Amino acid sequence: MKLKLFFILMLAILVGCNKENDEIVIEIHKEQHVNYLENYGWSIDRFASETKYAAYTLQSFKSHVKDIKEWGHVDLTRFLDQEVTETGYFLQEKTATYNQIVGFILESGNEIIGGYLVFNYEAEQADGTLHIDHNVMNPILHRKELGSSPSS
Repeated sequence: MKLKLFFILMLAILVGCNKENDEIVIEIHKEQHVNYLENYGWSIDRFASETKYAAYTLQSFKSHVKDIKEWGHVDLTRFLDQEVTETGYFLQEKTATYNQIVGFILESGNEIIGGYLVFNYEAEQADGTLHIDHNVMNPILHRKELGSSPSS
């Protein structure tokens, strides 16, 4: 439940998609993020979020750090005394089950230390609001490793 609430909160703080002449402008902060995700077969649609954890502050986010280790297979223990940045991107790909995939990249000292994916099902409610359901955190994996064929 806490993981679900965390991602709903993160999605509520979304930044990064601007419209100019009805075209979506992709705001990408670092080319290394693009390359990292492309190496796993993923394409960035748009920026989702960025969270910077100052040195010695990750301990305050024990539940999130535990989820990243358990579900995302990234152990942040050796980075607890360092600044860590967590950047999320909405990916272009979808699956038969999940219509929204968010790729998160973790870095410290300008070096990528790992990443993970969050698979969501986003549905429009009768009142026009969007509801995200079935969010699942997974380690970063190659798109070809998915059981079902992703579609763009």
